[in-house]
Amino acid sequence: MGSIYSAVKCPQCGRSAIEDFYYKSDESYIICYRCGFNYSKTISKSDRRRIEYKEEKQVGHGVFSLVKRNGQRNMTLFNSPIRKDDIEKFTKSFMENDVDQAVSYLVSYEKEIFTILLGKPPENFSLCFEDYKDKMIKKYGEDYEDIEIIVPIEE
Repeated sequence: MGSIYSAVKCPQCGRSAIEDFYYKSDESYIICYRCGFNYSKTISKSDRRRIEYKEEKQVGHGVFSLVKRNGQRNMTLFNSPIRKDDIEKFTKSFMENDVDQAVSYLVSYEKEIFTILLGKPPENFSLCFEDYKDKMIKKYGEDYEDIEIIVPIEE
């Protein structure tokens, strides 16, 4: 089945999130690698006359991006507040020899405030969606026909 993969405004934090929209079935997935919000709209039941959808929403409380020196990336989304033992566990992982600490990070999101706990998030991390979209239009505008509708994804 075909889908459109693009950047959208996160419904929770207002920054850039990723949407995977399946245009033939009207199913959708949104994941925010900024605050940890995630959403899915999937078909739960269908027959010849109608389709029923199931929607699930998980509030985000932060993210942990762990990038190994070999390029392997693991992203953890927090759907509950980050606890002290979580921080200790992820600090231990962050400090391992095979981790690229220059591009790995742990960020909490509570009461509309981002707090960097480990590392340094990428340059686009702190941009609100509108600023991110403007940046992508400037970067790809001439060559990217539908940029007003489908915003490219960059970290």
